[in-house]
Parts: sequence; structure tokens; C-alpha cells
Amino acid sequence: MRTADQMQITIYTDGACDIHADEQPGGWAAILCATDESGSVIKESVLSGGREMTTNNQMELTAVIEGLNALKRPSEVTIVSDSQYVIDIANRVKKSRKNAELWKRYFQLAATHQVNWIYVAGHSGHAYNERCDRIAVAEKNRLSRAPESSGDQPTPRIDSDITVYLSTRYSSRRKTAAWSAVTMYREEMQERGDALANTSELEAVLIGAKTCLAKLPADRSVTLLTAQEYLSKGMNQWIAKWAAKGWKTQEGNPVKYQDHWRALLEIARARKVEFIFVKSRKDDPHFQRATALAKQLLEGAD
Repeated sequence: MRTADQMQITIYTDGACDIHADEQPGGWAAILCATDESGSVIKESVLSGGREMTTNNQMELTAVIEGLNALKRPSEVTIVSDSQYVIDIANRVKKSRKNAELWKRYFQLAATHQVNWIYVAGHSGHAYNERCDRIAVAEKNRLSRAPESSGDQPTPRIDSDITVYLSTRYSSRRKTAAWSAVTMYREEMQERGDALANTSELEAVLIGAKTCLAKLPADRSVTLLTAQEYLSKGMNQWIAKWAAKGWKTQEGNPVKYQDHWRALLEIARARKVEFIFVKSRKDDPHFQRATALAKQLLEGAD
């Protein structure tokens, strides 16, 4: 069995800011992926943020720092970036002339890991780089529109007949994922969930979504709130393109978990379903219950 220490860790990073001016609103994003020996993604985490007064280089470097800081133990990690500035200084090909405190923090973190670097050209169609770019730009735009706003976004207001709160948990030691859902319909609450051996967390959220939706009345509108951006992005942005390309990715590879995505597409076509990613879930009692249930299912799995 592959342990957490043996998983392949890749961090994709990007920053966004007006490169023609200093001290402008900017955003950063980092996507952490853990893959198994076959290259399949078994866990993914998305981090992002921004500053009201910053520079593009600061955002590029901040994305790397926050990605490394999220690692819970010393690891061998590959960082994929489109910033030659960051890569050259990180590899000590060049010396830093600015951002001394950020670079000090980077080298402190890098000293606890084995860091490898890969350069990818920006806006060249690399899927993870494009995702990081969109997230970083969204963070920049958020600050540009509302520079005084702060804090997590609350759970959105729901106007549908049925609301599903879907959560997942994963054990790398047991290679087991659990999904759980709290469904609210006419002020009545139902709970569903399962623990699945030899299943990634990303696959578990797809199984949970299709299982829950298939059991709901077809003539009722549904909002599915998910703790996994992978699901919401897939259903809202990617799935139509995949289907049009014969279930191939932009790079021409077969879509992973294709059977689950196909089933979800058929379910969504047969009823009105909205998929929403919720970043902040700590103050929502339904999400808290779903998370607690997933944890219980995972702890009780053989």
C-alpha cells in the first residue's frame, strides 16, 4: 500500500497582477495534487488569496510559498510555474534584488523539502496552469472591485426545492474515501453516505453526487453544494467540452472517471440541477453534519 510519504506531490502555481505597474491589487493560486504510482490524482487542494497593494512577482512567489506551507510533512515535491523569475532565483541561477522577506520565507520552507522545478509557458493550454491563472485573476478582480471587503463568503442563498450538502474525507493509509450528504427537502433532512475502498477522494465525490441525485424526485429543482471544486468546475465548465470531444481532455487524453461523469450529465439533463462550490463551510450546520458523517464512515471502514 502506498503511504502519504510515497505519494507524488505536485504544486501548480500562478500569480496575477498588472505587470506594468507596482502596488496594484493582485491574486495568487496554488493547486496541490497527490498522485499514485499510475499517475492518477487521489487528492487535490486549491489555495488562493490576494493583496490590495502588491506586484506580479510577489504574487508568483506567494503562490509557491503558500503551496509549500500547506505540506504537512517533509516531501519530495515538484513545483510547476510559468514564472522564470521565481524559478531562476529559487534555483540560485540569479540573485534576488527585491522581495527579501518573501525569498527568506521561501528558502526556509524549501530547506525542509526536496524541491524540483518545471517551467510551463503561460497561456499555452496547460490545464492546471490555466486553472491557476483563472483563480488568481478572480482573486485580483475581487480586490479590484471591492478593496475593503474581507472574510470568507457565506453559503449562498438557495432558491431550489431541494438542497444537497456533499462532503468527502480520504485516508491515504487505507486508500479509502468516504462521501456523505445531507439533503434538505421541505424542511426534512435525510443523510446518505458510504466508505469506498481503493477509491480516490475525487472519484468518491462523483459517486456521492450521482447517488444522491438519482434518488431525488425528477420534477424538483436541486442545488448541490460541494466541498470539492473539482465537481462544480467539471459540471459547470468542463463537461460539455469533454462530451463534444468524445470524452477527451484538451490534451487529447481520456477523461478520468468517465462513467461517473456521463451518469451525472444524464442526471443533470433530466432535471434542473445547480452545482456550487462552497469554500467556507465552517459556519453551516448542514455541512458540519455532512463532514462529521463522512469522518465517521471513514473511521468505521474496514
